[in-house]
Amino acid sequence: MTLAVTTNVNDHSTPGSPARRSAYIDTLRAAAIARVFLHHTLWISWLAVLFPSMWVMFALAGLLAARSLDRGGVTRTVGSRLRRLLPPLWGLALVAVPIMLVQGWLTDPRSPLYWPELLLWVVPLANPPTSSWAGAFAMALWYLRAYLWFILLSPLLWWLFRRWPIPVLLAPLAGAALMHSHLVPQPTGRIGDVVGTTALYGTAWMLGFARYSGMLEKLSARTVALIVAVLAVAAAVWGVLAAPPDATPFNVQMAEALWGTAVVLVLMRIKPSMEWLARFPKLSAMISALNARAVSIYIWHLPVLLVVGAILVALGIDPFTMEGRAAALPIGAVLLTLTVAAVGWIEDLAAKRKPAIVPPV
Repeated sequence: MTLAVTTNVNDHSTPGSPARRSAYIDTLRAAAIARVFLHHTLWISWLAVLFPSMWVMFALAGLLAARSLDRGGVTRTVGSRLRRLLPPLWGLALVAVPIMLVQGWLTDPRSPLYWPELLLWVVPLANPPTSSWAGAFAMALWYLRAYLWFILLSPLLWWLFRRWPIPVLLAPLAGAALMHSHLVPQPTGRIGDVVGTTALYGTAWMLGFARYSGMLEKLSARTVALIVAVLAVAAAVWGVLAAPPDATPFNVQMAEALWGTAVVLVLMRIKPSMEWLARFPKLSAMISALNARAVSIYIWHLPVLLVVGAILVALGIDPFTMEGRAAALPIGAVLLTLTVAAVGWIEDLAAKRKPAIVPPV
């Protein structure tokens, strides 16, 4: 016996109507991007527990992919998502690759350039390569690689989900648990990267599908609370049992995945009224700007923070102290704003909008 899913689009636009923005979805995405920047600037570990940004971002992407597949079909969905994803990456590559070459990438003994791998800066089916000192250019690009694979797989995943929603929803998390239990050997190398991240974040992506389809609306609040409690306890137990002596339980990947899935289930289940946002036009404008520049902020924030660290060292401030982190926040925010103002127009072109230094809000 199988459970088929029928599409419910009541919190988005209906098929055939113009797409409407969801203030709730935009707010979640803006919060996720802001949390990533804060975490990598201040390195406060509880921020990742309070708001697991990566699981939220994959869930939102899954929701929008499902809507696009339902409304526009496979070719339009995949094409539009690639068009939005790749040009900002190419902008980063046009800066990063020449800098690494000038700084001796060809003769780097620890991470020499292998020319064919430069294609990964064009289509990141695997993590793009960097020289040994320039890891900050690509450290965050695993998300783009994972997102690309999810988009390529989404037509199949959406077809499967609409026919067997519960097994398809649970399969990624179950697969991740199996791999992290060491009952089966974990794949390694680039294949391992793809398989591992697909498993860890796949259920979050599917929860985006589940929100769009209306499946989550059928769950009572009590049922959701019970599932969340089970996931939270499982995360804590897994983390305590698997964490090395010098790490906290939620630094364990599988514990993070269980907790992130629990948080995403709540966020994808609720549909809060966002009418209050209209009373705060500056906050609303900031949320709109963060959404319009989300990819640019994400891919540039670590290179910017690398520069911030160099500035602090030049000023005689240790960037790893509390003083250094406190100083890094305003300096990093200013430099990131200037950087995004310089390159963010690429996202406008990718979205078929008129290029602008300041995004329209």
